[in-house]
Amino acid sequence: MKKLIILMLFVITAPHFFAQSLQFYTGKRDFIPIEILMEDGSTKKGFAQDFMLPDVATFQVFGKSSEKNANLDRKEVKFKSSKSDTEVQLIHVSDVKSLIYINEDTQETFQMDKRMVKEINNDMEMESEGKVLMLPLMEKGPINLYGYRSMMCKANFGNNFSSGFNGNEDNCQLTYVMIYLSKPNETFAVAPVDYSSLSPLALFNMKALYKKFYKAYEIVGANCPEFLKKVDEARQNDYFSNKTFKENKKESDAERKALIKGKKGAEAARINMKFKTELYTKMYKKLLDDYEQSCQ
Repeated sequence: MKKLIILMLFVITAPHFFAQSLQFYTGKRDFIPIEILMEDGSTKKGFAQDFMLPDVATFQVFGKSSEKNANLDRKEVKFKSSKSDTEVQLIHVSDVKSLIYINEDTQETFQMDKRMVKEINNDMEMESEGKVLMLPLMEKGPINLYGYRSMMCKANFGNNFSSGFNGNEDNCQLTYVMIYLSKPNETFAVAPVDYSSLSPLALFNMKALYKKFYKAYEIVGANCPEFLKKVDEARQNDYFSNKTFKENKKESDAERKALIKGKKGAEAARINMKFKTELYTKMYKKLLDDYEQSCQ
């Protein structure tokens, strides 16, 4: 967690390193296979353009919305029935429920669900107004975990720093994982903390930020008294803490090191990034498991 704070502070205090918004794509900027679930219950199958995969974010400096830069607030989908079509149809997000698409390189399937996203304010209340986003689904369950990885990458071209992403762990670092919570059939999602909007001072008071996560779980799990007891127990035990993060890291390091032994380059980077992503999300999954065990 200390490393996370240092990386986040670097992004805040060093905007002059980057002349443009950092943009990282793990897929091709092309029309890719997609299935669109519409609000009226119908389905469209075809190809959509310029989608970034769920583990990707773009940002300039902190204080700028990473959700906006990641294009999660898109208002329309560029769609065509076949890849060879010359006519592109614009489908308004207001008519879309979910997007299911495929990474043509890895054949992995990804899903994005539309939600009205509401944040937890400093008074520990969910804001009354929100923003409509297409959220990447990270883990499906009685309470869905949505989110994306935000990475900071650099490549040295001559004497200038610029953005780049080639899967090399030396060039790219995971700065944070943005988390959203929502039930499968709900129309809203809760964002406990928007890391991109935090001030440097807020990052030195992680304990205050962690309090917002307890509140977020209480909101999404309000229908289950047994689960609320679990949330309160976690609060009393100071579960969301740097200590928990460090314990999880120590637990996973042995397996990560065993898998990465003898590997280099992109192969090693993929293993590292997989374990780092799991490390940054593991702390949030415990209460999701508690809800599934207590409320089903």
